[in-house]
Amino acid sequence: MRKSSLRILDIPSVAAPAARRVEVTRYAPDLPLEQRVSLCEDMQPSLGPGLIRIGLLAMTVHPADLLQIDGRYGVQPPLPYTPGHEGVAIVLSVAPDVDTLKVGDLVVPLAPGGTWRDERVLSSRQVVVLDGDVDVLQCAMLSANPMTAWVLLYGIVALEGPVCLIQNAANSAVGQCVRQLAAQMGIRLINVVRRAEALDGARLGDEHWIIDEGMSVTEFVRRIKALADGRPVPLALDAVAGESTRKLAAAVDVGAKVAVYGLLSQKPSEVMPEDLIFRTVSVEGFWLANWFADPAHRAAAKSAMSALQRLMAEGVLKMAVQQTFDLGQVAGALACAAKPHRTGKVLLTGAWLAHLAEPLGKP
Repeated sequence: MRKSSLRILDIPSVAAPAARRVEVTRYAPDLPLEQRVSLCEDMQPSLGPGLIRIGLLAMTVHPADLLQIDGRYGVQPPLPYTPGHEGVAIVLSVAPDVDTLKVGDLVVPLAPGGTWRDERVLSSRQVVVLDGDVDVLQCAMLSANPMTAWVLLYGIVALEGPVCLIQNAANSAVGQCVRQLAAQMGIRLINVVRRAEALDGARLGDEHWIIDEGMSVTEFVRRIKALADGRPVPLALDAVAGESTRKLAAAVDVGAKVAVYGLLSQKPSEVMPEDLIFRTVSVEGFWLANWFADPAHRAAAKSAMSALQRLMAEGVLKMAVQQTFDLGQVAGALACAAKPHRTGKVLLTGAWLAHLAEPLGKP
């Protein structure tokens, strides 16, 4: 596998493809997702000082993207807008004053939104360079789910000694990343899923599984205590909300935290007052966009990205891909992403991907 800056054919000699972008034209929950978007030509501005032009190679379709198209996300851009929060790209050109990047570098853009397009102009400070051998599709998924898992494990509470953690939606993309990182950290993990068929047969480390199909709070707590086997339980990760929050709050230790980072149930988080008052359990929300937006986290974000890339290169961190779609097939990608019980991520691919010097992924 060649180094990242050599993975693209000589860019100056390549005829630039016609740039496209996806545009969300209306919020209309009564219409299928694919009828709320269109594909249009994209004209990017010329490069001013400090700017670079990138070609998007692969872009992730997240549940957050679907919620935003549905008009139900935490931030709703004015219409029309280009969706997408994550991807991997090739540097196509740089402004004369940019000396930190060069044409041909592979990068992860960290600028807010708008990745479902072939090209984009942004600040040179809004990308992280990928070093060494990379799997392009895996790197397209690097900055959201793995980063969320990283911050949840390293940034909520100090995890020291032989501790035990709980997470629900353990078969989700973030759940997969938490499992892999927790195994790397030597943490016992209790994974909660809502149906038997969601149980992943692969075992990555010292982890255990609970199938919660209407289990009572009392039984849930009993099962957690048995699986923790005397280990402290200082943290639970909640992607579901609703009644699941109440179960997690009842199962963690006195003074522990429940981090709510998802709303899969679409219901308000429930917490018993005795857990809040007498057991001093705290429940807090986590949104990666807010974490990235805090200037105090910039150094931590770049450090985490480097660590995650290294783990990915070592094969420790790997996410499942359900299917890839060319940007022109965005309707099919949305339909696939909206299907329940998927086993992997749906990705869009950009026009510049055809100019990769080598096939996708590692042999």
